Amino acid sequence: MIPILFSPECPPPPDQAGLVVVVDKSEFVLAVFRDRVVVPGPDGPACFAVALGASPVGHKEQRGDERTPVGTFRVTNKNPASSFHLSLGLDYPQARDAEAGFGAGRIDARTRDRVVAAAAAGGMPARDTALGGDIYLHGGGAYPNSWTDGCVAIANEQIEWLYATVSKGTIVVIRE
Repeated sequence: MIPILFSPECPPPPDQAGLVVVVDKSEFVLAVFRDRVVVPGPDGPACFAVALGASPVGHKEQRGDERTPVGTFRVTNKNPASSFHLSLGLDYPQARDAEAGFGAGRIDARTRDRVVAAAAAGGMPARDTALGGDIYLHGGGAYPNSWTDGCVAIANEQIEWLYATVSKGTIVVIRE
């Protein structure tokens, strides 16, 4: 068992009803809400300390920027064989990321169209572009500093609980 370094305060609830995961990047905390109320987790309220991308401020713009994206996402897949214990894939990049990347010259029109089409299909996003991809909620621990390439990491026992609690399609809100 990985010790919890601190007991974080839960962030404000999301606007959405139903089961919603909220990540507050400025507070380095992940919380799980059902109908705007924090749900019970494995050891009290489901509010967990997180590690983020090594450059946590700002929205992810491109592969290698080590930023965690900001916005409203959905869980696209559950990976029981993750290199980081267990993981839940998010639908980044989205159409808005493709449009911004195209406008900034980071991707070409063909890549933009491929990302937009994948986003419209609602399944796995196009993860092999200059926009980056493979953004997951995963285990591996929340250390005092951020260490991921843009993912959100929590303690292994917490990802086990989260993995069992959420399903594909669950909303994940990542706030700045």
